[in-house]
Amino acid sequence: MSDFNRIAFVGLDGVPYSLLKHFFELSVMPGLKKVAAAGTFVPMNSSLPPISSVAWTSFMTGVGPGRHGIFGFTDLEKDQVKLKLPSFDDIKAPVLWKRYPEKKTIVVNLPFTYPARPLNGVLISGFVSPIFERAVQPMSLIPWLKSKNYRIDTDNVRARQDRSFLINDLFSTLRPLEEVVFGLFSEPWDIFILVVTGTDRLNHFLFDALRNTDHPLYEEAISYYRRVDNFVTGFLERLDIGTRQVILSDHGFTDLKIHVNLNRLLQSLGYLSFDSPDPQDISSVSRESDAFAMDPTRIYLNSRTRFRNGKLSKIQASEKAVRIKNELSRFMTSDLGPAFMNSHNYLNEPVFEQVKLKEEVYQGPCSELAPDIIVIPSRGYDIKASVNAKALCHHDIFTGTHTNDDAFIIVGDKQPYADMSNFEISKVAGLIPWNTDILG
Repeated sequence: MSDFNRIAFVGLDGVPYSLLKHFFELSVMPGLKKVAAAGTFVPMNSSLPPISSVAWTSFMTGVGPGRHGIFGFTDLEKDQVKLKLPSFDDIKAPVLWKRYPEKKTIVVNLPFTYPARPLNGVLISGFVSPIFERAVQPMSLIPWLKSKNYRIDTDNVRARQDRSFLINDLFSTLRPLEEVVFGLFSEPWDIFILVVTGTDRLNHFLFDALRNTDHPLYEEAISYYRRVDNFVTGFLERLDIGTRQVILSDHGFTDLKIHVNLNRLLQSLGYLSFDSPDPQDISSVSRESDAFAMDPTRIYLNSRTRFRNGKLSKIQASEKAVRIKNELSRFMTSDLGPAFMNSHNYLNEPVFEQVKLKEEVYQGPCSELAPDIIVIPSRGYDIKASVNAKALCHHDIFTGTHTNDDAFIIVGDKQPYADMSNFEISKVAGLIPWNTDILG
């Protein structure tokens, strides 16, 4: 590792290893294929749950959620069944550029870095960034970014109504990202982090198009991946031989079968009730409830050790956790109802591949903040935690959903470690050339 004095990370949000291999075979992404062939290209596991806020935080800190304290895009207020929105300021472990403050760092479009904070370099936050002026450090860059029509994300609300609009918007968002990245490239730096999030947006809406040549938007979807390949390889070609190249995704993706409503399921099993006939958020959870869920796959026990108005003792909560784990482990697709089975021609299979207790997943000082149960869905089942769902499952416009496995990592040099099998996203920070150990 001593041959390198700089490192460049390129993130392709939500791109699965299996899809990238497919694109390599079709020469859709010839630039990245060449980099992968010359280096190390392996599948990688994401975080639990496998969502961007948790996974990219694991990447940028080099540790898991039990140490960095981020468990989702939403969290709970202290001691209360009340929603809060965590941010970059809630990360409990130091991020890479704080771990190495003497190193000049440029960060562009990395999710969950809002609000941007001063650093030795440049930080342009990724999603979710509601106020653009608070997403940039130093703030003197804001006029330049606006002159480029730089945008942090696509218009995903409008995309739900018009997939052709989504394709155009993906290109419109990528162009200024390219200009900004290449404009910043000439600045001195030791660590460069760049993330393309349009790949995740495309996969959610059009994953069904990416392997189906008969799909009406197949060519447009593939052309976006070709453009991403040109962008990324153009960036990598600018790097000198003293820069380690790392390209990765934060989670995998697969074809979506159906959304499963976890709170509705807990209701049907008798573990959850609401104070309101029309609940809008988790603050409506009844004090008599045993458990409730939060997006995407988290279950919390209503325990007195966790919540000021909790119902369950520590022993009762442990017993309920085991009972819920056992019941969910036995829950089959046939239990979703005959309408689902009859209309989809699916085999009767478990909805959840695994159901894990907190202590099976999380280690570290933030583990006490972790959900009590994590469900890992079988492939293709997207778990939702809406409190007002009326059915156990539903369809949406999305055609793709996240997976914990089947993320990817490409390292530009051969075999940086003797063994990269079962590699995890929290270990990526260990590829920094001046770091002697894998973090996390």
